Amino acid sequence: MNSSEFMDYITNPLTYEQMHLLYRANNIKYERCNLYHDFIISLNKTINDTYLGSEYITSEKEMIQHFKWCLDKVIDNFREENIVFEDTTKVEEYFYFFYHEIFYKNGDKKNNLSKLNSLAYLSFDYHRLKSRSDIDVLIEVYKLLDKSLNKKVKT
Repeated sequence: MNSSEFMDYITNPLTYEQMHLLYRANNIKYERCNLYHDFIISLNKTINDTYLGSEYITSEKEMIQHFKWCLDKVIDNFREENIVFEDTTKVEEYFYFFYHEIFYKNGDKKNNLSKLNSLAYLSFDYHRLKSRSDIDVLIEVYKLLDKSLNKKVKT
């Protein structure tokens, strides 16, 4: 891929028809996009609101512990609403890498929540026209979350 193709991949929006064709081909559902959007926003808020600061969370181990505590808290909150995520190992790996790069390693914590929320907005806003890059992220994260969602929980 040359630089022009790469720029097209990350910047040019697909048409509405192209987007919905990709949604159908990958079994992307509107309701689940909303659910996963809410999951990511909840995780972002929990991480941001409970972070004690780099003076208290100084090692990689402490970052992982904080992240895991936050993820478990969000999963528990969803479970209380009878939305159960199980076998979240792959979700944990993906999101820890994301938060490590965007949040924990970033010295400037101002406006962090809006930066974190951009993943949810850019990828999981079902109707927003997306670039091919945005769609690829949506598909990857959607499938990770979808595999861990227990769809057989009784209400």
